[in-house]
Amino acid sequence: MAVDDVETFLNEQGTGVLCLARESRAYGIPIAFAYDADGERAILDLGFAPESRKREFVDATDEVCLTVYEHDAPDDWTSVVLSGELVALEEDEIGEETESWFHEVAGDIDVDASELELQWYELVAETVSGRVQ
Repeated sequence: MAVDDVETFLNEQGTGVLCLARESRAYGIPIAFAYDADGERAILDLGFAPESRKREFVDATDEVCLTVYEHDAPDDWTSVVLSGELVALEEDEIGEETESWFHEVAGDIDVDASELELQWYELVAETVSGRVQ
């Protein structure tokens, strides 16, 4: 896929599967994201429940993978994979403009946030690849 097509696809989707690993065990979680093409990064707002398995995997994973796909038929699909480091961001590193933009473009996942600890992250994309069938 051409770079412009990858960026358009990522900005249209807004949800994907974040793949993590710890001690030779894989863990994939559905997430909402916003893709910042200029910064070559995906912004994520992850929610952690008490005693979160997700937190354990996030803390243990050196390189994460975000898989974003659309499947309409066996011969009509698109996928993009971003790989890189997941970096926790402080609230003051996000800013109102970025937070507002995130909520505009990220996919909507209905989760009761009152019982979750929310943490902003950025996936700094070291590699981005896409395929279309």
